[in-house]
Amino acid sequence: MSPAARQAAAATAAAGAARAASERASTAAFAAAARHAAAVAAAQSHLGAAQTALGKANLAYASAKADYEAAVSRADLVHALREKAGVTADASRRVLAMLVRGMMQQSGTATVDVLLDDKAGSDLLFQLGTLDTLSRLTANLDEVRARVAADTKREQALETQDAAAQAVTAAVPVADALAAIAAAQADVDAASADLAALALSTPAAPAASELRPLPALPSAADTGRLSDQGWAKPAAGRITDSFGPRLVHPVAGVSDFHRGTDIGAGCDAAIYAATDGVVEAAGVLGTYGNWILIDHGNGIETGYAHIAAGETLVSVGEPVIAGQVIAGVGSTGAATGCHLHFEVRIDGTAVDAVPFMAQRGVNLGN
Repeated sequence: MSPAARQAAAATAAAGAARAASERASTAAFAAAARHAAAVAAAQSHLGAAQTALGKANLAYASAKADYEAAVSRADLVHALREKAGVTADASRRVLAMLVRGMMQQSGTATVDVLLDDKAGSDLLFQLGTLDTLSRLTANLDEVRARVAADTKREQALETQDAAAQAVTAAVPVADALAAIAAAQADVDAASADLAALALSTPAAPAASELRPLPALPSAADTGRLSDQGWAKPAAGRITDSFGPRLVHPVAGVSDFHRGTDIGAGCDAAIYAATDGVVEAAGVLGTYGNWILIDHGNGIETGYAHIAAGETLVSVGEPVIAGQVIAGVGSTGAATGCHLHFEVRIDGTAVDAVPFMAQRGVNLGN
């Protein structure tokens, strides 16, 4: 083979090796990118599940706290009644004992009314000796005994109720609910850390021209009102339906225009107040099912629909703060499954909640 032929063969072989190396590198890069994307998807799924669990834990704690406060209030009342009944029964028993002792000694005088006065105290013996004759007292002995029996029976009944009320209070799982919140928060923190670590290993960010912009804010409505106060995510979950015209009606009877943003939080997950305000409405509202509307002032309102039955935790006129648990996610009204329909209204007109909340530092959806 001539030198020229050998050189050509060598060049061809080198080119083939380079192509093969490039293909292997490309395949490896593709595989690495696929693994990274799968890891990110798994981390996002873990974070979403952890946030849902945290929301449920917060809702459970709010419910347990309300139950505990009600149980403590009842227990305090029963305990106070028990103590009062004990004082009355002790006084009745002392009267009967003194009466019997006086009859046996055939001395001393009194009346039933005085004997049954638990304020007589240490002066009772003196009063026994200064009233009517003992014969009048013995005629009413049965009445005194009946009074003692009734007072003792009431004392014993209230002792039983007191013990039961204390047991109910002790059984409310407030501590367990707090522990569940701590565990759920730790899981959220771990999932967030995993996602952050994966973000550090991602390829270089795309150019700004390649980024997908947020939907435009309503130019004539949102002027940044209340942007300087704290805002919170109303529920944890991915966005399942967006603000705007409906191409498909998921349930018969719903409007052609979707006035809110649907967040696919799990059943009974917590719903949080988006910011400080006062509850304007709390009840059933047509296809919205169970519904809460909060007035934040300055023309801004937020609405929360499809709340689970029995899981509305606020009432009309009640003040709330950003991040406060106000209800639990459900599927009441026109809904195909558990989710939160979240609305933002400016001067009574519904606007897209996604850009509105983004401008205030809150990204809806996982």
